[in-house]
Amino acid sequence: MGAPRRISTFEALLSEVRAVAAEAPVGFGAAMAHCAQSIDCSIDGYPKPAAWLVRAVIGPRVLKKFLAQGFMQHDTKAPVPGVPPPEPGLASMAGLERLEAAIGRFRAHTGPFAPHFAYGAVSRDAWEAVHSMHVANHLDALLV
Repeated sequence: MGAPRRISTFEALLSEVRAVAAEAPVGFGAAMAHCAQSIDCSIDGYPKPAAWLVRAVIGPRVLKKFLAQGFMQHDTKAPVPGVPPPEPGLASMAGLERLEAAIGRFRAHTGPFAPHFAYGAVSRDAWEAVHSMHVANHLDALLV
């Protein structure tokens, strides 16, 4: 596996995922729908927050590390806590459409963002970067 993708904006992310969608790797649709769920949760709230210590101490340090290094590495098989995982055989274009819709919601959102289940409070710019890194990490896992 090569170096991790460094994608930190939705504009760069959408260009990348649209190019990858043409190759339609197995699991792409479900992975993109999973990432869309996370973006939606940053607006609507995460149903199952991590323990207080994780949100107050560990999570913010992990977020800071990801933002500083410009990429994320996480368990790409883990669902968003408290959210049912997308159907595994979801078509690539359906997953891409869900991701594009979630990004559209995020861009249009003018209110406060919900705290991350592990990182706690996250600024709008950091949310965009971390969501983009999240999708990039899933792309890396799919394209090994």
